[in-house]
Amino acid sequence: MTRYKHIGLVILATLILSAGCQPALPNPTSAPTSAPDAQSFNKRGLECASRGDYGCAIINYNQAIQLKPDWAEAFDNRGLAYAAQGNYSRAMADWNQAIKLQPDYVDAYLNRGVAYYKADYEHAIADYNQAIPLNPASAEAFYLRGRAFSDQGNTDRALADFDQAIRLTPNNALVYSARGIAHRRKGELDLAIADYTRAIQLKPNDAESYFNRGNAYADKVDFDGAIADYDQALKLKPNLANAYVNRGIAYTNKGDVDRVLADFDQAIQLQPDQAEAYYNRGLAYFKKKDNLKAILDFKRALEQSHGPELNKRIDEQLNALQAK
Repeated sequence: MTRYKHIGLVILATLILSAGCQPALPNPTSAPTSAPDAQSFNKRGLECASRGDYGCAIINYNQAIQLKPDWAEAFDNRGLAYAAQGNYSRAMADWNQAIKLQPDYVDAYLNRGVAYYKADYEHAIADYNQAIPLNPASAEAFYLRGRAFSDQGNTDRALADFDQAIRLTPNNALVYSARGIAHRRKGELDLAIADYTRAIQLKPNDAESYFNRGNAYADKVDFDGAIADYDQALKLKPNLANAYVNRGIAYTNKGDVDRVLADFDQAIQLQPDQAEAYYNRGLAYFKKKDNLKAILDFKRALEQSHGPELNKRIDEQLNALQAK
């Protein structure tokens, strides 16, 4: 049986570090001014961060902290810059310091929770639990905690948090998409489709919402609806490898083997370590009675796979072919 992959919602974007810079200093040729204060360096750091220059941002936050070492906001901002560089240990140290200096600093709890979320749901949830009583009107806090609950497998609590986030911000496409994923995990496909549709209405260029709605249509065995959504997802985001995989699976279920192979070829070109693509292309070659190519693809899938369920399916196919 084929499996449809899903895409979660990205919380932290991948950010690019540009060349470093010097902190903002008065222009020596201008009229005399007072020496820069912590606020000025912090503002300059924010300006650097807004254009993706995180090295420059950190230099300026360093100056702000040197001038005002008890300022939680500067530590929080520097933590964000370190996180953007992928330096999570230094980011965590800054958020810890921000919270130590100001225990009711909601943003520091949320930012630290996002960093924990990458590997430790319990600690992430603990930080969101701290943030929510401090600011019960924070839709972001409920959304983030809902994401952690959802990925932890606690779908009912995730849905409760997404519901609250939507009550607080009714027009947030990101929350509808997240709630759609949770509904799909519960098998509530019509509710999932309704949420993805609302997300698309609010953000028509969101490839992931089309992709995820396509998955829900596929679960309902509406392969034409699924293919239409995968088509739109790929129109918006042509390098979305999982959309090629899942559209290929939908074509498999429709019996369109030639389109199946084209989609899996493209998925593998975009993501050469895509085990599901090799496995499903192997199934397509098997259906075309090209057993040699099928065996090669199953072996490649086994090399790339790290999941016991997929490994079991690959082994079953290889054993069946090699027994012939």
